[in-house]
Amino acid sequence: MRKGTWTAEEDRKLIAYVSRYGCWNWRQLPKFAGLARCGKSCRLRWLNYLRPNIKRGHFTQQEEDLIIKMHGNLGNRAPAAPSMNRRCNLDCAGFDTAR
Repeated sequence: MRKGTWTAEEDRKLIAYVSRYGCWNWRQLPKFAGLARCGKSCRLRWLNYLRPNIKRGHFTQQEEDLIIKMHGNLGNRAPAAPSMNRRCNLDCAGFDTAR
């Protein structure tokens, strides 16, 4: 089981496999994709960094307002990312510290 920083080759393997076959079972995926990683690591890498439709960069005013509204209603109990179109959990979790 490999730990640490992902290499470009590992990223290419994961992108190629998920693009071709989809993400049917994250626990089995590393074996079939030829990766020496755990399924959780592959899932988080895909969801937070490699998804083709992921949105990076600065938040729009509308996104900021939505995060503030959700935090006011739910507090820290629930992540805001599921309500945010194409944003990953890491972006929304780091919203407070990035301002």
